[in-house]
Amino acid sequence: MTRGNIFLSAVLWSIIALFVIYPLSILLVESFKIAGTDTWGISNYLEFFQDAYYLKTFGNTLLLSTLVLLTTTIFGIPLSYILARYRQRGKTVFTALILLPIVLPAYAGVFAFIIFLGRFGTVNLLLTGTGLINEPINFIYGLHGLVFIQALHMLPFIVLSLSAGFTDIDPCFEEAAEVEGASGFWRFLTVTLPLCTPTYLAGAVIVFLWPFTDWLTPLILGQVDFLPSVAYINIAYHFTDLHRKYMGIVAVVVSSIVCILLFLLARWWVERKKYTGLSKGTTSEGRVIEPGPVVKVGSYVYMGFIAALVLLIPIVLGLAAFSRRWVLEPFPTYWTLENFRVILLETPHLIKNSFVFSGLALLFGITFGLPAAYLIVRTRVPGRNALDFVITLMLAFPGMAVGVSYLLGFWQTIPLARYWIIMALALFARRLPYFLRMAHASYLQLDISLEEASEVSGAGKIRTFFNISLPLLLKGVLVGVVMFFIMAFQEISTAIFLYRGGWETLPIGIYLNWHRGMEFGIAAAMAFLMIVITFILLLIISRISGGVLKAAWGPGGT
Repeated sequence: MTRGNIFLSAVLWSIIALFVIYPLSILLVESFKIAGTDTWGISNYLEFFQDAYYLKTFGNTLLLSTLVLLTTTIFGIPLSYILARYRQRGKTVFTALILLPIVLPAYAGVFAFIIFLGRFGTVNLLLTGTGLINEPINFIYGLHGLVFIQALHMLPFIVLSLSAGFTDIDPCFEEAAEVEGASGFWRFLTVTLPLCTPTYLAGAVIVFLWPFTDWLTPLILGQVDFLPSVAYINIAYHFTDLHRKYMGIVAVVVSSIVCILLFLLARWWVERKKYTGLSKGTTSEGRVIEPGPVVKVGSYVYMGFIAALVLLIPIVLGLAAFSRRWVLEPFPTYWTLENFRVILLETPHLIKNSFVFSGLALLFGITFGLPAAYLIVRTRVPGRNALDFVITLMLAFPGMAVGVSYLLGFWQTIPLARYWIIMALALFARRLPYFLRMAHASYLQLDISLEEASEVSGAGKIRTFFNISLPLLLKGVLVGVVMFFIMAFQEISTAIFLYRGGWETLPIGIYLNWHRGMEFGIAAAMAFLMIVITFILLLIISRISGGVLKAAWGPGGT
């Protein structure tokens, strides 16, 4: 343990204390403040859990989370088994399409499916036009629509988790079960699935927590009786009603506590059991099955169905982006570039702000993340595991909690929220775990003997880092860099509470155009532009990481 490492630890902990612990502590303290007084107490929480409406929103959110998890699990198990076990042509392409929602903004999918499946959307207009139905069918508005959209958005997390689990299983376990007479579906239930528990829970927790963080999808679909939506409305629209403001803060804290407890529970559940095998191991592909003709055709149909649902998002938004009057007709008939002209010439600051804020957040993330990964992996400084835990725990915090806490914590005492830099700092804190996990994994794969040889030869730690470590870490770090940027670029839950006039980003521009009832084509063009940018960045990390599957799995590292 050197003085340099101790000093580095102190600096990193100071940054975490200022930009993570301090604002979240202010959020917690503020939730105990009683409106109209200078006193604190638990009356806000008592009222929350005694009020029938707030209990209803809490129950609705739990129900939505359960249904989304069940839906993604039911559809994800066969999909992940096909991707992990079957040897088929075009599987890489299908994998890329199926996993695309993981890097697409959730709200982009909502707009696309409203256009396609809404009461006066493409499907209903085609059905009524051909005389098959007399009244529009409600495909999308309601709980079923919420489950469908959120499940499609979160499906990649289950697919990636289970695919990794199926691939890592030693074939000897399944072969032994077959020798004992367990084959087919029974072997799958009793041997294969239980062995996938750790990887499944990693994805399942993220899926289950999503409805506790997503306030925008319910609002767009007109469903406000969910905890994050109520919290947003109370804070954003009732800032003059202090009582509702504090009840909104309580709702944010309750959502955060639920997310943290479930995150810790899943982590404890995985760590309390052993899933290791004592056999010789498996290949990088895992067990590969050559499916029969019927199974092969069925798997292609199934993968094609999921891929088609995903492709609807960029296709529909692309059509809307290049049209001006897509109203009460199945497909647009008037094409124009006017929407993009408005974005590029009249509101160019949206694009500029998105790149500037995300770029600065990325710079902060690299500056903090690389030393933090080094400290956690390469040193024995006390508190390094706690540092890793606190940063990782940020994955469980809703974006709304970060946004509100920054607004409360950095407005008066430390007035950073009055300056545009707060946008980049908030994105840094929100997305830091994504970069740290990639840097952490890269350090684990780097043989420490290379660094030790450099130091023995007389090079100091800083020179060793730039000449030896960084070039060898570059591939993994670059994947983390691009994934961090993608996730920061599409962030809205945090930024929506902090932006002021002139600070709007593309995601905020999409929301404001929808909310103000302006031209939907402009919002669609913004969403389509974000998809194009995201897709280009995804192609970049796909080339860097050597495959679409590895590239897409980058942000999920938990």
